[in-house]
This record gives sequence, C-alpha cells and structure tokens, in this order.
Amino acid sequence: MIREHSGQPDFAGAVLIGGTSRRMGTDKALLASVETGGLSLLRLAADALHGAGAREVIAVGRSETSLSAEDLRVIPDLWAGEGPLGGVVTAMSELDGADLTHVVVLACDLLAPSSTSIRLLLKAAAEHPDHVVVPLVASQHEWLHACWPLLLKDRLEEAFESGVRAPRSLPDLVPVLEVAGIDPATTRDADVPGDLPWTVSDRG
Repeated sequence: MIREHSGQPDFAGAVLIGGTSRRMGTDKALLASVETGGLSLLRLAADALHGAGAREVIAVGRSETSLSAEDLRVIPDLWAGEGPLGGVVTAMSELDGADLTHVVVLACDLLAPSSTSIRLLLKAAAEHPDHVVVPLVASQHEWLHACWPLLLKDRLEEAFESGVRAPRSLPDLVPVLEVAGIDPATTRDADVPGDLPWTVSDRG
C-alpha cells in the first residue's frame, strides 16, 4: 500500500542494536552528549524514522532493562551474534503481515540520522517497490541505512540460511537500487571512541 498523500511506502522503522560494542568500550546504542541534546544514538535514529513517517519503530537485537528508558518495542534477534542480515530478517519477520510494504533499517551508531535522507530512500522505493534501496556514499553502499521491501523476506531468509551474513553479498541475490545524493553526515557511524565528535556520556 502506498500512501497517496505522501507518495511514499507505508513503512516501519527498525534500529539494529545487536552488536557487542566491543571496540567502543560501552553500549553504542545508549551513547549521548550535550551535542545530541542528551538523547541516545538509539533515540536519534528512532526520531529520524518517526520524522520520516514510520508507522512504528522497533529495536532489534536484545532486550535489556537498560533500554527501558528509550520507550521502544525491543525484538530479540532470531540469530543473535550472526551479523546484521539476521537482524534485518528478524525485523521483516516481526513486521510481516502488519499491512506495511517496507522497513527502513538503521544502525544504532549513526551520529546524525536524518528524516530527509530517509525520505529520499522512500521516494526511490515508491518508484522501485521490489528493490532494496541503498545509499551510495563515497562509492560505498550504506547497507545499515537502507529501505527493504517486505516482499523480499523469504528470499533474504533463504540467503541467510545458505550462509550469507553480510548485506554486501546481496546484490547478486536480490534487486538493489543505489541512491546517490544522500548527505554523507547522515550515514556516518561510530565504531571506536575516536569516531565520536563529542565527549561521551553513557546513559546505560
């Protein structure tokens, strides 16, 4: 179903929180600072998804009391510790049948997620509803800032069960549409403390 008033797919959002944050040394999902208005990176991603029109936003990967303040429904990863593709399929499985056509999946460690960037993906998804829509930034695919059609769930699950773990292996298996012109700042993530442009405050 396409929303006639917006020209974009009816979608939900999912933020992947299943990583161990080993290189960061603290839970990346709950990192916050004065520069983020005291909001966690998880909350920034969720707010960007809501701002783009997501019907619902879920967090996928683990369920802990430390996440209770984030006010998000948390879905345990069906394949914990098996990489991000498993988290994508988990999100699609949870949302399948909810009268949605797409899920936009973001990493929990994006420093400046943007509703504007997400809407650019949704616009492309409306025109190519059977494609995974992925930003192409500095010649790199940003798979953890992508729009996934729910109709590909079974094919992605088959790929996962056959051993595929990294989304970068998918272009040979599913239709993929690259979107240029996405603001690089909105897809930038943080893996280690040196990636952070501000002083860390861990709310966990």
